[in-house]
Amino acid sequence: MKQQVTRRTFLKQAAAVGVAFPLILPRLSLAAPPSGKLQHAAIGVGGQGASDLGEIFGSGKVDVIALCDTDQANLTKASERYPGARLYRDWREMLEKEENNIDSVNVSTPDHTHAPASMTAIRKGKHVYCEKPLTHEVYEARKLTLAARKKGVATQMG
Repeated sequence: MKQQVTRRTFLKQAAAVGVAFPLILPRLSLAAPPSGKLQHAAIGVGGQGASDLGEIFGSGKVDVIALCDTDQANLTKASERYPGARLYRDWREMLEKEENNIDSVNVSTPDHTHAPASMTAIRKGKHVYCEKPLTHEVYEARKLTLAARKKGVATQMG
């Protein structure tokens, strides 16, 4: 017999996960970097992406080492805030080149690239925070869930 979850219970649990995620994520990394901080990359650094990155970086437990955006103005502005980060215009290139250097990724791009960028990062064993909507089809959501379980990575949609 399945146990029913009330809306109130769901919202409480979702809020608890949202609060705990930034505290748990650094501990999930299999190999702690020399700085003891999570090595992070951002896909989409304008608008909501800038806000997400500011929240992630603000924890003090993250080094932002790579930034990606198709808009050069967004990249330039973000590079001023995170001067040591390497810059990319294509998220596929960034994930390929930075695969061994990053632990996690946030995806804050136009909706149609959320699932492909998240799946690529998950398949490379990276923890992912993605803006909503994560997918457009239930099928895509199921595939992302299975990939995350297989790789043992934490994922969250905001």
